[in-house]
Amino acid sequence: MEQMPILRRSVKPDDMPALYKRAFERELDRVVMAQFQEPGRADDHRAFNRAYALYFSLLATEPQLLDGSLESHEELRRRGMDEADADALTALAARHKRQLPISRGQLMEDLREEGIDPSERNLTASGRVAAAAYRNANIEACSELGLPLNANEIWPLPQHLERLSHREIVSTAGAPVEPAEDAKASSSYVVKEGCAAPEAPLLSEYAKMALDRKIKDGAWDEGRRRDIEGAVRIFVAANGDIPVNAIGQKHLIAMKDVFPRLPVIYGRARKDENGEEVRETIEEALKRGDDLRRKWNDDPTAADAEGLPYVGLSLITQRKHMTWISALVTHLEGNDPDLAPRGLNFTAVRKTLVNPKMQGDRHSVKTNQKRNAGRLPWHPDELRKMLETPVWYGCAGLWRRFEPGDEVIHDGIYWVLPLVISTLARSDEIAGLAVADVVLDCEVPYLHIRETNLRRIKTVSSTRKVPIARKLLDLGFAEYVTAMKEADNRALFPEFQHETMDSDKCFYKDLFGPLRKLVFPNGTSRKRGRKDVDVPSIRTLGFNVLRDKEDETGLKVFNKAHRQGLGGHEPNDTEGKHYDDDFEPGQLVELVEVLAELLPDIPRRPLNLRPCEYQKFGKPRGRRKKAD
Repeated sequence: MEQMPILRRSVKPDDMPALYKRAFERELDRVVMAQFQEPGRADDHRAFNRAYALYFSLLATEPQLLDGSLESHEELRRRGMDEADADALTALAARHKRQLPISRGQLMEDLREEGIDPSERNLTASGRVAAAAYRNANIEACSELGLPLNANEIWPLPQHLERLSHREIVSTAGAPVEPAEDAKASSSYVVKEGCAAPEAPLLSEYAKMALDRKIKDGAWDEGRRRDIEGAVRIFVAANGDIPVNAIGQKHLIAMKDVFPRLPVIYGRARKDENGEEVRETIEEALKRGDDLRRKWNDDPTAADAEGLPYVGLSLITQRKHMTWISALVTHLEGNDPDLAPRGLNFTAVRKTLVNPKMQGDRHSVKTNQKRNAGRLPWHPDELRKMLETPVWYGCAGLWRRFEPGDEVIHDGIYWVLPLVISTLARSDEIAGLAVADVVLDCEVPYLHIRETNLRRIKTVSSTRKVPIARKLLDLGFAEYVTAMKEADNRALFPEFQHETMDSDKCFYKDLFGPLRKLVFPNGTSRKRGRKDVDVPSIRTLGFNVLRDKEDETGLKVFNKAHRQGLGGHEPNDTEGKHYDDDFEPGQLVELVEVLAELLPDIPRRPLNLRPCEYQKFGKPRGRRKKAD
């Protein structure tokens, strides 16, 4: 029995010229023979060939424009195509919904002839090449008629596809080889030296290169590394780590299909059997998510009572991951277009993203929730209770901040929460302050919240000058700032500066999360289901307090424009248009003094900084020994 040939698993750039030539010659032969059968219809043949050349141009580059929809027709018109051509393409698109324009069987045969396994991935890669070949065959067929197409009649192909038509296929011995020769010779095809396409990197490799470059150029900050790497891990889990030029629409869809299967919280670190720290992989998270989903589906009441984790990423998170993959593709198109994938339609994928199914108190469609189901503010008494704790009244030491004692340490754990409460600022805006962002030598001391390489700001309107409440100055905040400046610290709270974790996450991890659990082990009075009031709920309370103050006093200083100016919101109404300039600190000082009334009467203690060696992120290694 004759042994079946061993087929390669992956198509390579070197295979493309031979695949192109097979497809080009096959299509050219077919079209020319049709023209010979009806020689009296040269003009009709030319028009028909031109329509198909346009069709295959889009099939090779932007197949989403060939769905026959009104939106695609309008997009073609916006790009300068006339009505007749757009109508012709729409008609061809409708026809080929039922009859494939390129035979799948022929593509599979071409791959096998080249010694390549006709897998779905390889069919996708060779399909684009075949479409380019069919396009050029129809253009060549017009020349055979003596009625060549003008250059401006057909949209050009990307350079890496167009170059295939000019490459000569040679054997490893150097002599020209025709694709029609014995298939055994096909494994020795190479592209003539000097014409080889650059080898495309894998997505994970390219993501690392793009990150390093954009961070070095200042386009992205270091915090983007975690975002990009997270999106790439999900893509790779769905599709494998594929070359960037092989990414197709189906890979985006496969990534989208992973989102509903992932637990809301995944990738956490744990200790393995050897005591080494390992992190949950996406594959492990998917398996765990599938198990959790079955339990939710079988008995949602029991699952909710048991407190099982929710499954399915939120719509906002899904869009974020898609945005980062899109950003990588855009970077590739702008820096190495020959390696960029073609025909990706991120808009279409985003339109199909949905919120996860309802699980317990987790609602899937926000528009169907009750009007009062939005973010609740803290209760003022409960927020005040958070600060009536050892951190501010006396703790047992630097690493025992929640245990009662005689020591008060002045650092980010001490200052950030009172500053957040009294300024309407976001926690990352405070936790990521630089020493230079605090201006003290003026009539109204203030914080200059702005973009720095220590942290980002949310929007352009977030740049502002926020006065410091007298209560904070009385606690010694100015002395703390001066001491950090004298210690040559650039960050005001260096213990919240981490290589990959944002400062607000460090603040939450080191203070807010454990403090809320300590003070309210069963949740606050504002807890709704599993969701309790959080750091953003402090801003909600602050805005409510200032709005109530306006109702109570009728003073202009508490109106919406001033509240938005203090909180870093964009004025988006008629009232806001009257304030073209940013507010000065003196115009907002009354607001922060009202907000400072939410703080308890914290006693002032002598300035006590962290030891110099601990004015950075992290704690000493090893566990603290228990006291005898």
